[in-house]
Amino acid sequence: MSIPVLWTGRRLLQLAGLASIGVVQAASALTVAFAGSRLLTGAGQPDLRPALLAAVIGGTTLLILGRILQRRYAEAFALGYVTELRTALISHILRIPADARQMRSGLVMTRVVNDLSAIKLWLASGLVAMVVAGAMLATIIALLTQFEPALAVLFALAFGLWVIPVIFCLRPLNKRIRESRRRRGRIAARAGSILNGRLTLLGFGRHGPVVRGIEKRSLRLNKALVGRATFSGLMRSSGDLIFPSVVVFASGLVFSLPGRSMDAVSLGVLAMTTGLLATHLSSVALGLEYRLAHRVAMERLKTVLGLPTIELDQGENLEPLPDEPCLRLDKMPVGPLDRPVSFTALPGERLALTGLSEAEALDLVLKISRLKPKGGGGLFLFGNESASIRPRTWLRNIASVSPGFPLVKGSVASNVALGAPSDVDGEEVQRVLSAFGITACEAAREVREDGRLFDLPAHCVRAARAVLRRSKLVLIADADLAGDVEVFESLLLELAKRDVTVVLAGDPPLDLVQRFHRIDLTPRLSRVA
Repeated sequence: MSIPVLWTGRRLLQLAGLASIGVVQAASALTVAFAGSRLLTGAGQPDLRPALLAAVIGGTTLLILGRILQRRYAEAFALGYVTELRTALISHILRIPADARQMRSGLVMTRVVNDLSAIKLWLASGLVAMVVAGAMLATIIALLTQFEPALAVLFALAFGLWVIPVIFCLRPLNKRIRESRRRRGRIAARAGSILNGRLTLLGFGRHGPVVRGIEKRSLRLNKALVGRATFSGLMRSSGDLIFPSVVVFASGLVFSLPGRSMDAVSLGVLAMTTGLLATHLSSVALGLEYRLAHRVAMERLKTVLGLPTIELDQGENLEPLPDEPCLRLDKMPVGPLDRPVSFTALPGERLALTGLSEAEALDLVLKISRLKPKGGGGLFLFGNESASIRPRTWLRNIASVSPGFPLVKGSVASNVALGAPSDVDGEEVQRVLSAFGITACEAAREVREDGRLFDLPAHCVRAARAVLRRSKLVLIADADLAGDVEVFESLLLELAKRDVTVVLAGDPPLDLVQRFHRIDLTPRLSRVA
């Protein structure tokens, strides 16, 4: 999946509006400086003083409003793009197939939180600051060239001097930003693995080494961050060079031209404009730092968005062909050893595939569901080859009961109704819950973030979820369900009401063996001559 486009027509218009704010700020600053200087020095006529005072107040008001609007529209500009990027990232992560590189939760959170925050900072406080500062600087130089050419030359020279330390800091700052982001990501990944295995680490006496390891990683991160802060501080303080450099250049100009001096009005304009430029150039320096962090964040996001995904809407709709079985596999490789599996399941049939290991059973369910590439062989649903059908339509016709499809955070009732058609009402949900022995009190219980559920068998919820999905084919690879005859029988009764095809990857309960057509897939040992 590609990165969402930033430079759309709408966003270019937003930047143009922000640039106009910079122009207004520049004109307001010059107005305040000019009118204030004439007012304080008495250079203007007495009857013009009320107008000069009104100009100072009006210009100051525009400056304040300009800063407020700049901040407001900059946030809206940045957040609009970050929302698109966050949505695209989560959509991409959700569609990564089961056999792809599994991302650790700590790294995912780093991408979603830290990297997107870096992109938002660049857009809101970096890019916008540069646009506004560029528009302001151009306006000031243009106006001063018209009315005070000498001051325009001074500011141009001061800007050139400001560029020198900024360029000097960019490369080492970029190096330290990359190092700090890399070390922060490693700490996040390590913290996620510690959280998942905390009981094991604590029970086997690894508390101290783990804590010391995090401390060492943190100290190395701190070193990189301190180095980053050093060069960042140098870049930001470069704005303080504006006023001294203007003074030096101005004094050189005055001394080189005997009899030439700067009047009070020009001095006021110089002081006001210098302070404004210093503030905005410091923001530009900070924006350049954000730009470097933004580049690192985008590179990291591209590594995620570059992973292959399941294209849910690529293909044709599923049209059942007449006189075709519900499901047919033709030498599809299954399990770690890619053992070829072939079988046919007729509509409404109950099929038990015995002789599969737990890993092979889960692999079979994932591949039939097309949540994992089948890697060869043939896979057909109602006579339709899997590659030609849209995955979204394919998944609509298949429901799976397996620990490989864990419960999600939320109530038990919301988990049971997950993926149910829109016409399933609360009464139907309650009926199915009751069929599996789940009371109203139990239905209101919350499933934890890790999918765990206490004091209620999770396989009951998984079975009820498959019933409400109302699919034409149900795949089962659940040892807990197979060991609970009562719940398993309730599942078969509910599915029989709609003549659903059932494929069990495993051995059925002994009391229910007669209800299944069994196919023995136990691997045969080849004889050695």
